[in-house]
Amino acid sequence: MYKKIFILMVLCFSMTACGTTRRVVVEPGPPGLRPWQRPYTVDGERYVPLLEAWGYREEGLASWYGEEEHGKPTSNGEVFDMYKMTAAHKTLPLGSHIRVTNKTNGRQAVVRVNDRGPFIPGRVLDLSYQAAKEIDMVDEGVIPVAFEVLSSGPTTASKNIGTAAGGTFTLQVAAFSDGMKARQVSEKMKKTCTSSEVETVQTGSTTIYRVHAGRFRSREDAEAAKNTCVPMEYTDAFVVSLQ
Repeated sequence: MYKKIFILMVLCFSMTACGTTRRVVVEPGPPGLRPWQRPYTVDGERYVPLLEAWGYREEGLASWYGEEEHGKPTSNGEVFDMYKMTAAHKTLPLGSHIRVTNKTNGRQAVVRVNDRGPFIPGRVLDLSYQAAKEIDMVDEGVIPVAFEVLSSGPTTASKNIGTAAGGTFTLQVAAFSDGMKARQVSEKMKKTCTSSEVETVQTGSTTIYRVHAGRFRSREDAEAAKNTCVPMEYTDAFVVSLQ
């Protein structure tokens, strides 16, 4: 599969795909860039990863992947877990959070981009099994979607993830289309992060319930708290500015 091919490219950092059937070439790039941040070519097609993507929106076909890649490394070195809310994109910064909308039924999910792909003509996004299940596309396999970037990766700043010393920040632990499930998670978070609430967001005919946990004076405090008060099953939690 293309994701395994890409991570082999990253780990080996050679000018070919380490003996795989796809030819992958990574360009040297400026000092300080990780291999997956550098321009690369797959089977003659060149891709230039974005270093930041605030305001990025895209529409197209999405697919999903699961058991065939479960437990294998992703493009940023993480182990792919089909039960995590993740996705693969060819150029978005790895670590970005995006909101994906299933255009056939309006269901939405927030996922974190940690992989490259899909390298199949006509497809723009590949979702994990869990993300595909959340927007009800498992049976269809390939569907039209629209998505927008909520946070542009772990090292950049914007109106959604602040870096100022002052201000109020919270952790977005998860987002659900099921309000009851969101409230259950929020109650759980109150036991570990002291405070938690559910934010209701209406997007067209779809209602999304975001679970926020904690209140912090700075992004640094929020990032530190994420490692201590957020349970392991919510490792995709990210910092949100409330200003």
